[in-house]
Amino acid sequence: MTIKSWSDFARDLALYARFKLTTQNRGALLIRRTSDGAVVAGVFGNDNYLCDGKSRREVDALRRHLQPSDVHELGFGLSPDGRSWALIVKAQERFETAVGKAFQVELLKIYLEDAVWGAWREVGGEIPVEAGRYSLSELSSPVEG
Repeated sequence: MTIKSWSDFARDLALYARFKLTTQNRGALLIRRTSDGAVVAGVFGNDNYLCDGKSRREVDALRRHLQPSDVHELGFGLSPDGRSWALIVKAQERFETAVGKAFQVELLKIYLEDAVWGAWREVGGEIPVEAGRYSLSELSSPVEG
């Protein structure tokens, strides 16, 4: 996949979330680029971004959650009707082996799910059963044997 603009790609992801992920209020998904095999991630919300200040504050909180980490925002976009939003992010690669890279990708997805639900809780949401189960510090701690 050739990316001309990460913001355009984020807009396309927001449109996908709006019509294909309507049963999910927010979440994260991994996207493997076919051109080079690199993995980026998308974080999205279906919560009326343009008309709901709470949704905009949630995205701001999500960005604050990501700032101290090795996860960097590549682009942001909205669905044409402004109801859904998406962030495209990428983590700095730390591992060299295939197993290490796969492990990092799984940790990234868990981290992003937790970050998006944590941002939602921060702006006043209630905690649903499927919400993030891990603290950000637990995910960034080294694994002990």
